[in-house]
Order: sequence, then C-alpha cells, then structure tokens
Amino acid sequence: MDRLRALQYFVKLASTLSFSDTAAHFRVPSSSVSRRIKDLEEDLGAALFQRTTRSVRLTELGKLYLGEVAGALQSMEMADELIGAQSREPIGLLRITALPGYGEQFVLPAIDRLRCMYDKIDFDVSLTDQVVNLSGSEFDIAIRASSTLPDQVVARRLCDHEFNLVASPDYIAQHGLPLISSDLKDRSILMYRAPHGILNWLVFRDDAWKIIDLKPRYVSNHGQSLLQSAITGHGIALLPSWGVADDVRAGRLQVLTLEDGPISVSGDAKMGMYLLYYPPKFRLQKIRITVDFLVAELRGASRT
Repeated sequence: MDRLRALQYFVKLASTLSFSDTAAHFRVPSSSVSRRIKDLEEDLGAALFQRTTRSVRLTELGKLYLGEVAGALQSMEMADELIGAQSREPIGLLRITALPGYGEQFVLPAIDRLRCMYDKIDFDVSLTDQVVNLSGSEFDIAIRASSTLPDQVVARRLCDHEFNLVASPDYIAQHGLPLISSDLKDRSILMYRAPHGILNWLVFRDDAWKIIDLKPRYVSNHGQSLLQSAITGHGIALLPSWGVADDVRAGRLQVLTLEDGPISVSGDAKMGMYLLYYPPKFRLQKIRITVDFLVAELRGASRT
C-alpha cells in the first residue's frame, strides 16, 4: 500500500466527505479512493469512516486519527515544496480565502495584477464568510475581519473594519434623518445574512451593546446588492467603511450618526481587516511574494 497516497486521500475525504469530490481533486476514479481508504482501515484495524448510501462521515477514531496526521502530512508536503522551490522562480498553486465584499472590491483586482508579474503561480481564490483554521486547512492565506486574532498565525493589519450607517440623500429627503436607534424601527432597513443568520445591528448605549429590534425590508448575503439598494434610495444599510467610502465621497450616500451611540454588527466598533498566514509557509517563495504584495496593495487601496 502507498501509505502517503492513502493518507492524502484520507485527509481530503475527511474535508469533503465525498468520494467523488475527493477523486475529482486527485483526478482519479472514485474506486481508487475507496480502495486506498479501505486498505488504510484494514492496515490500522479500525474504521475511519461511517458510510451509507447517502452520506460519509468520520468515526470517532477517524477524528482522532485526522488530528494526528493532518498536520504531519501538511508539513511533509510543505517541506517537499520548500526544497523544490529554492532554485527556481515562484511556482505552484496558492489558495486564498477572503471576505466576499472586501475580496471583490480589493483582493481580486490585486491578484490580477500579481498574476501579470508571476505567471507561474496558480491561484485558487474562495470568497466566503466561513472562517478557516489555516494550520489545518488547504488554504495558504486568509483575509478576514476580526477583533480577536487566532493563535499560531501571523496577522498583518490591512485597514479598519468599522461600520457606517448610510442612506442616499433622496431617501433622507423623503423620510428625514433618524436621530436615535429606536427611530430605525419604522424605517426601510437593509440587512446582511451571514452563514449563521441575519447580522443583528447593535448600539452601544448605557455602557453595553444592545440589539436593535428591527424588521428588515430587504436581506441579502451579497454586500454589493445591499450597497446598490442603499444608493438607489431603498433604505438604510449598515456597511463597512471601506465598502462605502467612494460613494460617500461622491455624494451618493450619506453617513448617519445616531445620538445614543455607535452602531456595529459585532459588539466591537474597532474591528480590523487582516491578512493571515501560517508562519512555516512564509518560507515558500510563492507565499512570501504574495503576502508582501497583497499587504502593500491592500493597505494602499484602503487609504485611497
């Protein structure tokens, strides 16, 4: 049995929980993945997966085994790549995950510029609200908004991630300015849906963050859609400052300030946008070049 290949199949299958998706990733038949996993289980004398006609999931022993081998396998693959990359120009696949709105506006254009400079680096970019653990995932770089940073990663701050309450001048002219948070209850509210549900708006009042009771008129998991709805006068939105800056400067949106306190969606008015990477990977040329380029580009873009 090729144990290394079997372990690679095991770790990928533990992530996808799909024999067909795992097979597609390695460009082999599903039967090859199934056979290698079966051989590994027989060699270990333990079932790593529970299989039914409709689902695949890790057993308890499978979870324990994954925790032991995933990091070691990643270290082996990185060591092989590190040795092979020292004598040549940056090359190979680099996986990035980024917050959707920020990724669309800033990260994708920056990566397009980087691709023109290093045509032998292949990029796999995932725009998602899902948070990943870099030390145990296939992603090399993550760009996230946070106020509490994870352990065991390097975090490079890119810009502030504060939230602005905004509406168009036409909407304000028709409906007037809300003065306090309770005024929002009777307004047309545009809200964002994250993976775990609609993001509540919170106001910092009486030394505590308190949820504002709202009934949204429009909900979307696409920030650009919320932005356009606000610009066209359909209501009030709470959006990141970096996402509305151009439209505020151009007069298409107006920032609203409430008298009873700042508003956020996180219970933290001073979040930041960070580029995160796992320290050992920085020794790879493709990671080091990409990190340095994106930090310089994204910091500059956020100041314009």
